[in-house]
Amino acid sequence: MAKLQRRELWMTVHRYLGLASMLFLGLAALTGCILAYAHPIDAALNADLFKRPVATTRVDPALAAERYQAANPGVQIVSLVLNPGEGRNLAIAVAAAPGGEAPALDQVFLDGVDGHVVGARSTAPGWGQRQIIAGLTLFHYTLLAGDWGRWLMGVMALAWLISIVVGVYLTLPRKGPFLTTWRRAWTFSFRSIFARLMIDIHRASGLWVLIGVAILAFTSVCLNFYGEAYEPTVVRISPLKRSLFDRPAPFPDGTTPRLNWQQGIAAAQAHARQVGQGWRPATALYNPKWNLYAVTFTNDGSLNYRALGPVYYYVDGNDGRYVHDVDPYSDSAGLVMIRMLYPLHSGQVGGPITVFIIFLMGLATVEMCGTGLYIWWKKRRSRVAAAVARKRLEARA
Repeated sequence: MAKLQRRELWMTVHRYLGLASMLFLGLAALTGCILAYAHPIDAALNADLFKRPVATTRVDPALAAERYQAANPGVQIVSLVLNPGEGRNLAIAVAAAPGGEAPALDQVFLDGVDGHVVGARSTAPGWGQRQIIAGLTLFHYTLLAGDWGRWLMGVMALAWLISIVVGVYLTLPRKGPFLTTWRRAWTFSFRSIFARLMIDIHRASGLWVLIGVAILAFTSVCLNFYGEAYEPTVVRISPLKRSLFDRPAPFPDGTTPRLNWQQGIAAAQAHARQVGQGWRPATALYNPKWNLYAVTFTNDGSLNYRALGPVYYYVDGNDGRYVHDVDPYSDSAGLVMIRMLYPLHSGQVGGPITVFIIFLMGLATVEMCGTGLYIWWKKRRSRVAAAVARKRLEARA
């Protein structure tokens, strides 16, 4: 009897955690499926900015950036792509020059052949074709409600994680040979009546995608409570070997480097060669509050987050001396735990295959929300009918 009551208790927990988080999970899963392929979708929607005819000659990205900077002294370039790929224009990010006003359009696209301006856009969230990916990203994490929305989504993710654990417990057999009996929970038959089929699909799909959705739920909790809980905890457990940006910036209002982009990039690449870095440069950055150039290095020269993501090398913007690096492959376990979140959550940890798996996990989450809602509705009718019958018997007594 005690076991039955305990099972009923956990069934109730699973039911109401699922109901409480269902709408939010469905929205997060649907937007997550789109965001799994955010870059190709963005490039397709804005082909006039991203794409150009394939040509045999290609302008040096740093040289193109310097030309743009010279022609636009009111802005400061803060990042550029070093390897845009065949048929792609150069994308640069711009900000206000020290003492200036922030530009309305903060991402500029330069022709990959001669460096002329193709177009520009704002990277602020929006719902037009230029900004819809940024809008969906913000909606995915915060429901467009700022920190309150982020915290709410974090709570919903925690409810999801608990519901997953409870759901697995509820599939465990109560009697009979364990493996033989539990094996049935992993299967379903389309010959079953619809109500039975929905229950079996809900249970079986939850087991088949258990690892994937558990990773999504766990990383969702960590990302939504990153600054409040996750990052301070892992750094306390395993402090970073190399830290820099946890102290006040020396130039809070920004500054201008003495080195140009070509010189800053060359200095960072020289340090990379000196330490034996075999990866290719992907992007270049300039941080005006620290007066630092940085170059990111990845396995294929594109900014991707395979494994633990890119390595950063920072050099001084005035003399090119090495200042700092962010390298999760040689730093502490704390940085590893920080860096693993986004690659795991986005699926980029293993490249296109794991991105597709995360896409499937999103679809599976939508399916489980739908079948769970149907099961609750179907069983609620039975519970309500039983409660009414019980009250009638009590009234007659």
